[in-house]
Amino acid sequence: MHLMEDTRDISVLIPLYRGRNSVRACIDSLAKQVGVNLEIILLDNGCPEDTGEWAGYYLAQKSPALNWTLLEEPANTGFAAAMNRLYSSSEKSLVCFLNQDVVLEPDHLANLARALQRHENWAGVCGTLFRSGGTGSGRMIDTTGHVIFRDRIVRNRGAGKAIGPDGSIRFEEGEVFGLSAACALYRRDALESCREPEGPFDPDFFAYFEDIDLDFRLRRAGWELGYTPDAVGSHELAGSGGRRELGIRLRAYGNRRRLMWKHETVRSLFPDLGPVIMQEIYGWLRALVTDPIAWFAGPWWFCLTFPSVLRRRRMLKEKLGNNMSWLREWLKSETERFANR
Repeated sequence: MHLMEDTRDISVLIPLYRGRNSVRACIDSLAKQVGVNLEIILLDNGCPEDTGEWAGYYLAQKSPALNWTLLEEPANTGFAAAMNRLYSSSEKSLVCFLNQDVVLEPDHLANLARALQRHENWAGVCGTLFRSGGTGSGRMIDTTGHVIFRDRIVRNRGAGKAIGPDGSIRFEEGEVFGLSAACALYRRDALESCREPEGPFDPDFFAYFEDIDLDFRLRRAGWELGYTPDAVGSHELAGSGGRRELGIRLRAYGNRRRLMWKHETVRSLFPDLGPVIMQEIYGWLRALVTDPIAWFAGPWWFCLTFPSVLRRRRMLKEKLGNNMSWLREWLKSETERFANR
């Protein structure tokens, strides 16, 4: 049994990079949260737009006053490393990873905490994030958690689908494969059980796939991950900026391969070699057309960091074992993958 000491105290961790216009709505939504006591920690991750300075000024004007701290990095260390620094500065038993372009309904965090209280084996939980801009039955889902397919593509469940005509969310509370780091609430003891030396995230991923890597590690440690429809919010998508920067694109190019080399075994991967190879070919050709610079330089970057992948693989095997049999029940077929689009 894994009982929470306090369902009300939450550390909210927000890395800031560009996207200055998106931060205000995020802060406003945190100020309106009910039923929780928040410790808000932000990190200006080398923002060229002084996003952190602006956020600090805005937070200082809030009334009643919020409990907040602003940290700074001189240069962009990546989403994963930024979250690790934020995590090391937090102290609550519940930890919320939050993107700066996410806006939460007032009961969002309280409802996530209640879901964790109901499900003692859940390491973390997410709610429904809608894509910003829609209203009523025209709202489009951004994520209700992660779903994984046989070709090892991981998608946000329900992404791009509209809610029902009556405004209802068609997903029920229950277990999901994983959680999007755009907004998810975790138990600290669960994160500690499978942490990397630097913290809950592997900084080698820099940005993108780092939350999927955490999904894998938590499940290898024996935890479950869940979803509740009671928590609702919206996600601007790419509101934090930086997605088009060359350095980020180069690092992200090899992250799917990094994930497989770090966690998969011959036994877990062999039944799906066909779909995996087909996806590799498709991804290679697509990158050649859409991003030729990353197509050329990305593999070299991955090769340079490959020794670190193997080192972390060995460390995880010693800490969590090498049993990947749990993965098969989550893998979906290619038909289900395209139906999910």
